[in-house]
Amino acid sequence: MTPLYKTLFCMCIALLLILLPNSTEAQRVKKAEYTSTQLNNPALSKINWTTTTIDSRFEKNSSDNLLSSAVVSKYKPEVDKFSEPIGYCPTGLKRGYPVAPMSCWAADALKEYAQNYIDTTTRTDIDKNIRVDFSLMNFGGIRSEMPKGNVSKYDILSIFPFNNFLIIEELDGSKVKMLMEFFAKTRAQVLGGVQLHIDGDTVKECLINGELLNENRKYVVATIDFLYKGGDNLYPLKYGNWKIDTDKKMMDVFIEYIQDLTAKGKKIEKEADNRLIIENKTQD
Repeated sequence: MTPLYKTLFCMCIALLLILLPNSTEAQRVKKAEYTSTQLNNPALSKINWTTTTIDSRFEKNSSDNLLSSAVVSKYKPEVDKFSEPIGYCPTGLKRGYPVAPMSCWAADALKEYAQNYIDTTTRTDIDKNIRVDFSLMNFGGIRSEMPKGNVSKYDILSIFPFNNFLIIEELDGSKVKMLMEFFAKTRAQVLGGVQLHIDGDTVKECLINGELLNENRKYVVATIDFLYKGGDNLYPLKYGNWKIDTDKKMMDVFIEYIQDLTAKGKKIEKEADNRLIIENKTQD
């Protein structure tokens, strides 16, 4: 269990201990069904519920429940680390469809991270000559916007809250073409390394790394296991030639990516571009 998930698990335990009083009445309330005698029992009115805010303002008071305070105090230093800045975003990154700074940044960061994973991993089953051609995410996987100013791990957790893992796979050009045509007929998703021009429900032009999509070549895509398994009906991803299962969840991918940016003296910056042009489309 990574420190991130261990901390979140401990927070849940702490909250449980805080919210459940030690009383026989509380045990009775936990039952799924109650008799009329139980419901009319005056003893139920004796149950007192309190909450404790676990943040930078938390301080143990003598009147606090000693057990819950001990648990919170133990893990509070680790929890507080998640509010510490890991990067800086001068303008903030807004969400939007079909193209917005937030989705453009996420797609490009994922592509770059996947390439770095291949180049630096110690796994012997990975060919170091692999080049990642493009990245693919779903818009639904981006749940919030990048805040303006300091960015913390908490911010990244709110943007990428799902347990999606990074997958790297090779697809035939024909399968990539199927993907792009599916986007034209339905709704395009988050793309990095791709310029896709859709007219109505037809792909007018598709460039990958600046070159026209070629059905006769193979492409390496960085994506997530949710889509690989057919999420959002992207079934062409299931017919790859090979794939690399990483142990990297999306929230960890972007936390590590931002930390690396900061270490290099860089900021979180991105502007929307023309990677996705949609014309004459009546509905998404």
